[in-house]
This record gives sequence, structure tokens and C-alpha cells, in this order.
Amino acid sequence: MDYKGLNDFELIYQVRENDEVAYGALIDKYSHLVTMLAKKYLKKNNNIGLEFDDLYQEGMMGVIKALDDYNANDTIFYTYASLCAKREMDKIIKIHKRKKMSPLNNSISLNYCIEGKTNCSIEDLIPSKFDLEQEFEYEETFNKLMNAKYSLDLTDSSIFELKMNGFSTREIANLLELTYKSVDYRMRKIRKKLINCTT
Repeated sequence: MDYKGLNDFELIYQVRENDEVAYGALIDKYSHLVTMLAKKYLKKNNNIGLEFDDLYQEGMMGVIKALDDYNANDTIFYTYASLCAKREMDKIIKIHKRKKMSPLNNSISLNYCIEGKTNCSIEDLIPSKFDLEQEFEYEETFNKLMNAKYSLDLTDSSIFELKMNGFSTREIANLLELTYKSVDYRMRKIRKKLINCTT
């Protein structure tokens, strides 16, 4: 709707007569004011965890409250709507500045762009050994191996544990008081059993 030909008093009158088109026109008209205020407030308070949409939404709530409470005898609507929008934005900023919000406010998003580097975020610098699918497969395989380990007898289970912890076949034989040949044979048997359970 073209609201430029109508002043605020006419639009407010029509809104109070339940004219939805006038209501939409008035909200649209003041969305530009709220956008400007939200950008200004965001610039001043950019490290408290608020986003533009949060401030914009609160500002628009202020305009709607102004529309409900406005009395033409007090002041012009523009001034009153601006004051109400600022008041709502101030409220949400105060809430976010409280101490209980400080861990969130002082944190840095992984998507935060690094100064001097275009299209480079903190997340891009964190080394990732696996992608999610590989990590899931790794965890699944590890669980299968652990379940298979518990099905081994005590000697084989001990050999498996020692081998997983980096002991050589000779060291395992000495620790468990077995022959080298016996440990080697058992290790091949364990390996075959573990391969079968993970495939």
C-alpha cells in the first residue's frame, strides 16, 4: 500500500477502526526506522551475543506497543514509536549484559572471520582428523573390537591388551611367561577372530 499520501494520525485512526491494510502500512513505514536503530545499537553492542534480527524484532515489538498505547495529545507518533522501539532494544541489551550471559557474550563463534583473511574462519583452522562419517565408522569398529576382546579367553585377552599398548611379541612372551612361538600363534588366531568380527 502507498502510505506516503497518509499521515500517521490517519493511519492510526484507520488501525483503531480495525483496518488491517492500514496496520500493515504503518508497520512497514516504521520498519525502516527500526532497521536503522537496530544497526546503530548493534554497532555499539557487538560483543554481547545479540544479532541484528534480535534487535529488529524487539524494536518492532516497541512500535506495536506504541501503536496500542499512543495518545495523540502527548506527542507525535514518530517520536513516541522511536522511544518505544529504543526502550525495547535497551531491555534486551541489558538482559544480555548481565553476568549470567557473560560466558556467551565473551565467546567467539567458530564462524568468526579472521581479520586480514577473506573467507577464513576459526573453524577452518581447526584440524579435523576425520569427517563425521569416518568418525562414526571408527567408533563402530572400535566398539566391535572391544566386544570381541571380551569374548577372548584370559591369556588371549592379555596378549591383545599388551599388543594394543605397544609391547612387542618377545616382551609379551616374557611378561606372560609363554614361548615366543606360542604368543605368535595366538596373535594370528586373535587377529583372524577380530577381522571376522569387524567385517
